[in-house]
Amino acid sequence: MSRTNRGSCSWGSGRPSSREGDEDGVNHEGREEHEVKKFVFFAAFVAFVAFVVSWFSWSWLVAAQTEGRINIPYSDAKPILDALRPELIPDALRSLTPMQREASWPAWVSTRDTEIRERLAAGDEDSVITFLLFGVTFTSQPRYSFATAVATREPDAVVADPVVQARIKDLVAAVASPGANERLQFARRVIERHGIDFTTDMGRQGAREVLRAALTRMLADYDAYFRDSAPGATLFRNRGLSSDTSIYAAFAIDAALKDAAAMGVLKQGSVRRVAVIGPGLDFTDKQEGYDFYPVQTIQPFAVTDSLRARNLAAPRDFQLMTYDLNPRVNDHIAAARQRAARGAGYTIQLPRDPAQQWERDLLGYWTRVGGKIGATVPPVAPPPAAGRVDVRAVRIRPDVVQMITPRDLDIILQRPEPLPDSDRFDLVIATNILIYYDVFEQSLALANIARMLHSEGVLLTNNPLFELPAIPVHQIGETKAIYTDGGSDWIAWYQRE
Repeated sequence: MSRTNRGSCSWGSGRPSSREGDEDGVNHEGREEHEVKKFVFFAAFVAFVAFVVSWFSWSWLVAAQTEGRINIPYSDAKPILDALRPELIPDALRSLTPMQREASWPAWVSTRDTEIRERLAAGDEDSVITFLLFGVTFTSQPRYSFATAVATREPDAVVADPVVQARIKDLVAAVASPGANERLQFARRVIERHGIDFTTDMGRQGAREVLRAALTRMLADYDAYFRDSAPGATLFRNRGLSSDTSIYAAFAIDAALKDAAAMGVLKQGSVRRVAVIGPGLDFTDKQEGYDFYPVQTIQPFAVTDSLRARNLAAPRDFQLMTYDLNPRVNDHIAAARQRAARGAGYTIQLPRDPAQQWERDLLGYWTRVGGKIGATVPPVAPPPAAGRVDVRAVRIRPDVVQMITPRDLDIILQRPEPLPDSDRFDLVIATNILIYYDVFEQSLALANIARMLHSEGVLLTNNPLFELPAIPVHQIGETKAIYTDGGSDWIAWYQRE
């Protein structure tokens, strides 16, 4: 600063000091120009260093998330291909001989991984549409409710609903100037993938058309899914991969952990290493969720809390890994870890609609979740447009946040490697994930999970899986979690031999 200030004074005078100019004959205007050049060079150097540091930090973050994984080898896939009926095998592999399958396997895995990851785009659109229907921060319109809508309404009729049309208009207006709102920023990025320019009237009109088309597509997809004759366990195998989540899955896992502990399947203090596959982000849950609090992840913290509450977590060296192929999820958790390293906690908001008539056990879970890993804090106040909603908030301690490590992984086709016996998992959790895949891909995932679990390790999932002789994992129990009068789920317990 001192050099800049001296230069400013000299520039302001328009001439050098007469004494120095007379004594040494130096061209001070040239000296001042030299000083300016040095300052500009220094500023550019500082900016370059900042860019390099930022780039390396980002690169390190990406590398840290993707390190230590391999694609499933053909030796693990062959027994699955041999055991399944031909109609359950992908078209590209079905007619090949065993030798041809083995030769084409690496290329098939690489291509299929790309195709799976491309499904994230449709899932992102689905998230934006639920935001459109249920969000309360960008509009004064009432939340759209499928529960109160006429059951026979076709997609075109839903899109034409005056409330929905008004919401589309309001969302586009908000997305055009998103400010610091993370959901609006995300919605803008998703809509801009269609070549939309929000700075023009034509672009904003185009954005409204994009939302109408996406809503029509999503509703038609749902109609097709529920008319599908395939097993319910593979219901969403052709749907976009969405990251949305809610407290329901956390409660169901807590209930299963309680039962597994009571049966002696999991013993006190025995769970040291946990993997959560597809931890999800609470963007705007499809069960008519909310958007008036920051985007958050729930399950990694809820699982940690349940394991401590049930006295199952190891007293030392407890670690939880999250595995997801969505960079938004991985980056969100990584950023939380970075803030925790600086002493910041992580606050989760837990909304509850009293009109939904939760079952007693779910309500009890809502009142206590987080108590073993954090402290209750004042929640975000719901806006009037949200209607009657109760909210709890828990600030999770920084040391707990730092126990959670995100990794990029496509569990269908990849697994952590190297993974020595000492690092294998005592518990793997996969809720609302495997339903997005067919029987063959679910079997590949189970083979990968089997490699991740140590002997007698447990997988908890709300998706029933085919048990094949070559995969040393078998169902040993199940838990029914009841949410409301009409809503429940089953958590299956699988154990590795």
